[in-house]
Amino acid sequence: MPRKLLFAVDFSPYTEKLIGCAGELSSVGFMDAILLHVIDTKRHVEYGDETHPRHEKWAETAQEEMDKLVAEVEGTGLAVKPIIKTGHPVDVILDTAKEEDVGLIFMGGHGKTFLHRHLIGSVTEKVLKLADRPVMIQHCRVSKEEDGYSCDNVCTSMFGNILVANDFSEYASKVEPILIDLAMTFCTPITLLHVQEGKADGGWRFTDEKEKEKVRDEMGKLQDLSDELGRYCSSVRQDIVHGSPASAILGYAEEIGATLIIIGAFGMQGIIDGMLGSIADKVVRGSEVPVLVLKAPE
Repeated sequence: MPRKLLFAVDFSPYTEKLIGCAGELSSVGFMDAILLHVIDTKRHVEYGDETHPRHEKWAETAQEEMDKLVAEVEGTGLAVKPIIKTGHPVDVILDTAKEEDVGLIFMGGHGKTFLHRHLIGSVTEKVLKLADRPVMIQHCRVSKEEDGYSCDNVCTSMFGNILVANDFSEYASKVEPILIDLAMTFCTPITLLHVQEGKADGGWRFTDEKEKEKVRDEMGKLQDLSDELGRYCSSVRQDIVHGSPASAILGYAEEIGATLIIIGAFGMQGIIDGMLGSIADKVVRGSEVPVLVLKAPE
């Protein structure tokens, strides 16, 4: 996987926290960073073509903000390439990721609102749905202060304790090479988790022989993947739990103090329209820690 990443930045408070992850990403093998800001033409369509004075003002402001970010990221050891484009944000982000051949698109979610609901933003949601390469979502943890609210960085020790969710479906085998490639770069303690839907039935006391065989097969696959990752990682463990997949993944992540959750999905097919109802969507929305969504090729 190319050791180049794309930060989609909008100069909001979330951008500041997103850029705060650059140092950790540099420390685990990423070498180049594309800082991309998109001036949304649809949002500013009332001002006509790009020669309008207001467009020039937006461009000047964007350049000033970009210069600040470049200076900050350069201090982390990453080689930085700033890009400012005009167009539809989703299309520009996806096109630039392909043009620059980045290995990872890094975007911010809006974190948990004051109503305790996770929001990820329409642009982030669409990029996550349509991207043909891994996408990492970093939520902002909102905290109350005397003069209002602030956005806390959740990137500290992001690669300290990784939880990998695996369901042995068709996509699992397709994203496995991506996972192994990542492990070769930033392998730290990893837990491989498989969730069997439904309630546990007393360990091995299954009345259905087919179900018993399925469990044996899944445990074998989990061990095989653990052995493969163990070639690069000093600490790999595996576990199988029962329950509703998304809830079980989030609960397990909290229980072990996971600092990053990795989950796989097919490109446009892995996350359904609107992203509602999919396991990946629920994990992305509900996680308190960054989530890396591996996208299998179509």
